[in-house]
Amino acid sequence: MSETASQYKVFDNCDKISIATLFYTSFSMRQAILSFLLVFLLGTNQYAQAMSSANYEIPSDVIGSAGAPSSSATYDLNDTLGEMATGPSSSATYDLKAGFWQTAEGYVIAINCDALLNMEAIQGVGLSDPDMSSNYATCNIFTDDNSGYNLYWKASSATMASGGDTIVAYTPAVSETPETWSVAGSASEWGGHLGSASDTVDTSFWGNADSYAAGKWLNIPIANFNIATRLSKTTAAGDDEIIYFGAEVGASKVQPSGTYSVTVTITSVAR
Repeated sequence: MSETASQYKVFDNCDKISIATLFYTSFSMRQAILSFLLVFLLGTNQYAQAMSSANYEIPSDVIGSAGAPSSSATYDLNDTLGEMATGPSSSATYDLKAGFWQTAEGYVIAINCDALLNMEAIQGVGLSDPDMSSNYATCNIFTDDNSGYNLYWKASSATMASGGDTIVAYTPAVSETPETWSVAGSASEWGGHLGSASDTVDTSFWGNADSYAAGKWLNIPIANFNIATRLSKTTAAGDDEIIYFGAEVGASKVQPSGTYSVTVTITSVAR
């Protein structure tokens, strides 16, 4: 199983990469105006190809004297002659696969998300971006694993916080069941929605529209929650998954001024 999240499409042959894509969300309020900013902070483990160009990629190669795969009813053998000091090694800071067969194992999985998203401001009370024309980000996922991938999201905290003040997570009537947006007049909440135009999306779960009134929304929990599943490899262009973010301050809610922040992690995992 492979996991990866990155600002740039990264091709790898490693068995596991534990990388997160981070979204920094801030809210500031002056004179009853709330402005929203999502910043995507990205990190990755880098795994190099042997050779590549715009038209091809060779993930691993070897200059040796002989070697080939062979098998029988009782064994499978992959061998090369002419290589030195081959084999896997690792530490807390690196994973190393030395040798042709070591690097040739495994599938590629990669994720690339938008770097910055400015959410629309709220004038006093009401919704951020009522028509959902700007409160979204796109993540592109590529894998050549024939089993496909799972896509997860999670938050560092159930609430956005500014000092001791909070904006709580969206609260669906039934836990883990998306619903059309509904926030009480005395509350302020934030949540997420997987867009209906995503390449891999279950519209029976997330709805056929991308709006507060017609789309289906959920809180983003502190544990990984599966938001999309693909059962086959992607095309070379990958899957574009469109993630919407919503927020509302209820009509009678007095939301203290401040900068409210939370971290959301998006992870793609080969199945």
